[in-house]
Amino acid sequence: MAKSSPRPTTSDNLLVLLALVPYVLDRGEVSVAEAAEHFGRSEDDISRAVELIACAGIPGDNLAYSHLDLFDIDWDLFERERTITLWNTVALDSKPRFSAREATALLAGLQYLASHPAYSSRADLEEVMAKLRAGTGDPQPVRIAVDPGAIAEHVSALNDAIESRQSITAVYHNKRGESGPRTLDPLLLESRDATWYLRAWCHTRQALRTFRVDYMDSVALTGEAQRDHASLVDDISSELFDPSPSDVMVTIECPARALPLIADYLPRGFTPPSSKDSVRVKIPFAHYGSLTQFVGSHPGIVTVIAPGPAREAVAQFASRALERYDSVT
Repeated sequence: MAKSSPRPTTSDNLLVLLALVPYVLDRGEVSVAEAAEHFGRSEDDISRAVELIACAGIPGDNLAYSHLDLFDIDWDLFERERTITLWNTVALDSKPRFSAREATALLAGLQYLASHPAYSSRADLEEVMAKLRAGTGDPQPVRIAVDPGAIAEHVSALNDAIESRQSITAVYHNKRGESGPRTLDPLLLESRDATWYLRAWCHTRQALRTFRVDYMDSVALTGEAQRDHASLVDDISSELFDPSPSDVMVTIECPARALPLIADYLPRGFTPPSSKDSVRVKIPFAHYGSLTQFVGSHPGIVTVIAPGPAREAVAQFASRALERYDSVT
């Protein structure tokens, strides 16, 4: 004798009740058969859930359950075609909505995530973005496009190298203006804001290094297996750049409230003060090119205090930027 399906628990029934209303609202009209297949329940279970939903609501101002205080469905359509559509909903319309600006920011992040090869095939990302566009409360849907840029092919190749544990070759251009071929064992790929970074074992330096993907050219898999870097992967820190004896130590000043904005650059173990309006901290930079990029990325937030050559490098950087601005305007 075939075993009967286990009887749904009270918790199971409650989950269906809670999920059925937003499921119908997202689609406008849903047949009982479609809902039964989606929730893995019988059509009779869905019909009973609809009848219970129609009895649910909240008391109005007079603490009585009037018609508009209850959920309501198109009963004629339900009885004639076994199709569910909601005519009146309670409390759901008062839920907070994203503003157009908030939705745009979320859409930008989701589309940037969708450009990553590991997520590009996920249909749920597009579903979430469609809901955000429709849920802003603005009559016009929010439309935004994020250009993944020329580095998309590099990101794809590096992901392949990490998954297959192969070495890669690339031409790398550093901030000093130097270029040269590198053989790398890619270990970790991550993005910070709009920039992709690669943690890799550098065969030239014989050390773990961090590379900007947009500074790479001619990224190609070698077909050669990586060395055993299991211990390195376990020790990779959350900071993008680990200090080196050759780094330039620069003292910067910024408001204490701005420390989360530069958290990736703060030295390991740094404890922010709790009572100061501004704070000074020493940050290691590989060279002054990295420093000027850091300052340019945080305008009006950070001030370079010492050493003198660092202040001069930033002043020259700002002067060149102003000259370029004047020439364009």
